[in-house]
Amino acid sequence: MSILTRRAAAAASALALAATAALVGSAPASALDGPECGDVIMVDTVLTADLVCDDSSDGLVIGADGVTLDLGGHAISGPGAYATPWAAVRAAGRTGVTVTHGTVTGFQAGVVLDQSWGATVSKLTVSANDQGVNLAGGGQHLVAKNTVSANGRDGVRLGLSTGNTVTQNTVDGNTWGISVADGSQDNAVSRNVVTGSSQHGLAAFGWATGTSFTQNRVSASWSDGIVVRNETSGTTLSQNASWANGGAGLLVANSLVVKNTAVDNAGQGIVAVASTDGGGNKAAGNLTEPQCSGVTCTAP
Repeated sequence: MSILTRRAAAAASALALAATAALVGSAPASALDGPECGDVIMVDTVLTADLVCDDSSDGLVIGADGVTLDLGGHAISGPGAYATPWAAVRAAGRTGVTVTHGTVTGFQAGVVLDQSWGATVSKLTVSANDQGVNLAGGGQHLVAKNTVSANGRDGVRLGLSTGNTVTQNTVDGNTWGISVADGSQDNAVSRNVVTGSSQHGLAAFGWATGTSFTQNRVSASWSDGIVVRNETSGTTLSQNASWANGGAGLLVANSLVVKNTAVDNAGQGIVAVASTDGGGNKAAGNLTEPQCSGVTCTAP
């Protein structure tokens, strides 16, 4: 082989190695080794195994905009709801991220969206944390089709958060079901099934404005089913069903109340203070008379 031929072969080999290195370098770290507890996720990532984390850090942190974290049906488990100040998954100051398809358990919070915008949290099982899903500031998130159960405080909490949609979630056995609080604005809570809360099922309080509760099914709360406190404004309650709660079916103030049904509650069916009766409300079988006050109800 001539010197020129040898040089050409060497150059070709070097180019092939460089191309291989470039391909490897461009792959997400998770595709090579899988993320570990405490990692910051900068690219779309799919878990290939469960993560069991200690009390030293968040489970995973999303560190770039537009990233999808797909748990791949796996679990991120922490040391216990009250053993850590951390979240299973946290996004802080991020835009357009997605967390989906798996289980988060045993942390202070399952998922925290802190001053983030336009995230999607879907198809998760969020259980045995202190809080389930915490929307803290920011907004325009979609929280949909999750199962949120047995968390020590709120299943889903919106605090100082704007323009969110919380829909089609199953929320069971939390202290509070879904809470809209702390000056949150223009949030839509719809088509959720909320059962067995040891306090309220759904609530708006803390100067929340413009909340809509629509087509939710709330039952077996130890206290009132749906609560809207008098410091709120602009709340609409439409086509909700509330039954077998330990207090009133709906206990609301400063609200538009339309086509809700309340049956078999330990308190009154609907108690509406300083509210607008939009008609079509129904109540029966509630243990405290009258069946409704502040709005007119007929039998279902």
